[in-house]
Amino acid sequence: MLDRHTPPGPDDAVSSAVVRVLPRLTRAIAAELHRLPAAGDLSLAQFRALCCLSERPYRPGELAKALEVGRPALSSIVDALVHRGLVERSPELPTDRRGVLLSLTPAGRALHRTLQAHTRAGVGALLASATPAEWRALARGLDALERGLDAAGREAHPTLTEVR
Repeated sequence: MLDRHTPPGPDDAVSSAVVRVLPRLTRAIAAELHRLPAAGDLSLAQFRALCCLSERPYRPGELAKALEVGRPALSSIVDALVHRGLVERSPELPTDRRGVLLSLTPAGRALHRTLQAHTRAGVGALLASATPAEWRALARGLDALERGLDAAGREAHPTLTEVR
């Protein structure tokens, strides 16, 4: 039972649906990536790195945290993207050769835009049978979920949100 000071949370059925659907949606997006010839053999982890780097440059440690991978895994992901000419490493400060920033190259930005458009179309196809009211309700629900994720990110990483 909730007291007067506790705001009501999401219905358990809604939370369960999100947890049930999210892995399936992730697999569908990965499948869409593999259908696009421009993606080549891009892995889901590499796609996620492109998505993060499309927002801003990252230090390697920050990107590892954002992707929830260890440094060895991140090195493998980034090395593959650098090899393909999609990501570049640059000195963070001209006077400190140890500090590195990772950022998308123009080719990386172009591929990211192509992949985003293709996956958006794929998700749109999954929602083709939805009514306009369902689209609006889903958009409102996803906005609320994004606000919750943003708030959780600010609480977990207060200094990272200042950079954005």
